[in-house]
Amino acid sequence: MSTSTIKLLRPALYLLALAFFTNASVSLYTHLTGRSPDLSFNPSAFAQSPAPLLGARGLYMTPAQLTPSVFGFYIFDVDSSTVSMYSVAPNANKLKFVAARSFKHDRFLEDYNTEGLSPKEVETLVNKQRNRTELKNQTDTPTVEQPTTEPADK
Repeated sequence: MSTSTIKLLRPALYLLALAFFTNASVSLYTHLTGRSPDLSFNPSAFAQSPAPLLGARGLYMTPAQLTPSVFGFYIFDVDSSTVSMYSVAPNANKLKFVAARSFKHDRFLEDYNTEGLSPKEVETLVNKQRNRTELKNQTDTPTVEQPTTEPADK
């Protein structure tokens, strides 16, 4: 390395050494006192903050990234238990309806994890699940009609 390159790298090396020293100091402070230092960060400094959920009166909207280059948003209608998805094409100034689904019965499924179910199929699965639960809760009631037998000593 030439001396001019070393002269250019020297400030960067000092800055790097300062960062390591600061990190070691904070780690030592945390270890010795058992508590972390009171540092406050501005939430906007973080790379990605959670998307806000905006809404009122049963309608909620949240932004979404649908693909690496396509953005849009979801609208949740709590009263009718539906979710709708829209994509936004900023170059064409267009809003495109992508999909909608009722989640009225989806939220009652306990043991299912695959795609391709229509809301009606989900309703059928939920009803079957409820019937199994009801049968399990009826432990004292026989599931098959039992014949009655009278004592032979009468």
